[in-house]
Amino acid sequence: MRVGIDSYTYHRLLGELRPGEEDPGERLPDGGPAVVAEARALGVQAISLETCYLDSPSLLDVAALREAADGLELVLSWGAPNGLEFGRSAAPLDELLEWILLAPRLGCRLMRVVAAGPRLRTHADEWPNTVEPLRRATALADAHGLELALENHGDLTAGQVEALLEAVDEPALGVCFDTANALRVGDDVLEAARLLVPAVRMVHLKDCEPVEGVDPLVGPRSVPFGEGAVPLREVLEALPPHALVCEELGHLGPGHVDERELVRQAVDWLRTLAAPAEASEAPALGLR
Repeated sequence: MRVGIDSYTYHRLLGELRPGEEDPGERLPDGGPAVVAEARALGVQAISLETCYLDSPSLLDVAALREAADGLELVLSWGAPNGLEFGRSAAPLDELLEWILLAPRLGCRLMRVVAAGPRLRTHADEWPNTVEPLRRATALADAHGLELALENHGDLTAGQVEALLEAVDEPALGVCFDTANALRVGDDVLEAARLLVPAVRMVHLKDCEPVEGVDPLVGPRSVPFGEGAVPLREVLEALPPHALVCEELGHLGPGHVDERELVRQAVDWLRTLAAPAEASEAPALGLR
């Protein structure tokens, strides 16, 4: 597996504070090259950039971002916070199509997309309205050598994601599996991963506290890998070897939190997990 970081990990440093989070008292200067530099310092293979922290496609400095990412796989994560809004409006699709057209200029071959978000979870039965927008987006992406990965974004269960993919029926549309979001909607994380594994192209890997009593709009607090409610090892063993695994932090809770230390711990945890497989020359989780 290739290992990367999703830029939502640094959401507080990029100016987004979720309810109950403490302001860290510092900011990254941008959601592009500055975040890429954080990933490069950690020695990972990929960086997934949330488009909500980037300039619009018409204003984005493509050359500067490509230069910063030189040597790193660059992925775009489109759709925070409400994605295609279950097809309620044409505007999100128009925006997505713009990013799809831009992606090849950045050297991207993969883009995370979302049908909706936690605020629309109570309207999840509207997911069939997302079929046609996703077909249009996937057809355009495929024509430009780009794969899309639909995330379970706190909006849909794994079963609903599977049904949506079957309805769209396009090979260029796969899955971005988010471990904490599976818990958030009541899925068994391991069973959800096993259900979606044939379509998984990308993973947002989080460990978190149990979800009991947690506001579903806020989500569970992220914790160091291996210390939370997510069976990370079992999930990783169930996933296909070609999937891109991106460490991501969600809600960081009250009080002082060092997101940089948390992401360092997560990357080290993945490297430790990979070491025995690498030594046996049968890398289930090889960091290449």
